[in-house]
This record gives sequence, structure tokens and C-alpha cells, in this order.
Amino acid sequence: MIKINHLNKYYNKGKSNEIHVINEVNLELPSTGLVSFLGQSGSGKTTLLNVIGGLDKATGSITYDDIEIKNYSMRKIDKLRSNDIGYVFQNYHLILEETVYNNLAIALNMIGIFDKEEIDKRVEYCLNAVGLYKYRKKQAFALSGGQQQRVSIARALIKKSKVIIADEPTGNLDSETGAEIIRLIQEVAKDKLVLIVTCLLYTSDAAD
Repeated sequence: MIKINHLNKYYNKGKSNEIHVINEVNLELPSTGLVSFLGQSGSGKTTLLNVIGGLDKATGSITYDDIEIKNYSMRKIDKLRSNDIGYVFQNYHLILEETVYNNLAIALNMIGIFDKEEIDKRVEYCLNAVGLYKYRKKQAFALSGGQQQRVSIARALIKKSKVIIADEPTGNLDSETGAEIIRLIQEVAKDKLVLIVTCLLYTSDAAD
């Protein structure tokens, strides 16, 4: 469970163009499930998710299970982000010249996992989960947008993250492919907490 208390974020604080982008936010988020943050562009939803996910600073406190972070201690949040939080971005952020396998292996190397057997096991599991194991030897640039986003989801899963943050994951996809990605995210959310930022409301009909 994530508890957020008195969270505030300013841009240009104290200046004439000050923006209070996160205004005294208090939230309790469950341990599993899909939580959507809806709103128009510029309403602060991505900033809020970036703060929850440790990519941006704010004042206030966030408690992740039994770990409390007050006034955003970056030392604590860096460790938490590395071990427990995965990200799915609108623009995929894959290394296009690398294979699908290597994109996932590099994500594991970054958290200190280098054992070939362990990497093989995790890559196989995660790519099977997103239906792309047969593409493991393909370079990322050779995949379609939908396939690249599936690799991005596999990368978020590979370190066994407790929380997945998805920032407009269907923004660069056509409606049919976007619905497929939403279905996949709904499956992921059965045993993880998935926080998704979107301008659109996906109903169960849209994802069926």
C-alpha cells in the first residue's frame, strides 16, 4: 500500500509565474490493482506519478508499505525505485540497436543481476507474459510500436517490481493496438499495483 500525505509541488515558487502543480494531495493506494489518473494535458497527473515513482521531488510524505519518505529523501527513493518500481513510457525508451533480450538483460544488470541463468529465466518468463519470446533475438527497431511497448512492459516486470507506473502507454499507438496494451496492463494489475496516466478513460468494453 502507498500512502501520500500533504504532497505539494511548485514550479517557479515565489516568482510571478509560480505554478502550484500538486496541491495538498492525500491518497491511499492499494497493493494491487489498476488505478487511472485522468485529466487534461497540463493538469499535473504526470508530475504526480513522477513524484510517486521517485523521478521528481516534492514536499510532504509518501509511505511505501513500511518505508516512509518525508520531504523526499532521494537516497531512500533511489533504492526503492531501483528495486520495486517499474516504468512504462509513452515513447518506449528502448535501446533500438539492441536485441529485445539485451534490452531486458541490461535492465537487470542495472540492479546488479549478472547471472546468465537467472537473466535467461527472467527474460523467458517476462517475454512469454507479453507474447514476445519468439522475438527475443530481434533488434528493437525492427518491432512495431505495439511490440515495442510490450517489450517496455516486460522490462518493467523483469525486476519483479511491486509498482508499475505507466505514463500514457497507448499515446503513440492506434486504437486497436492501444486496447491490446490496456488488456495486457489489466492482466499485470492482477498481482501488482499499476498506476496509469491517461487523457482517456478506458472502460471494460474498450478493453474487451
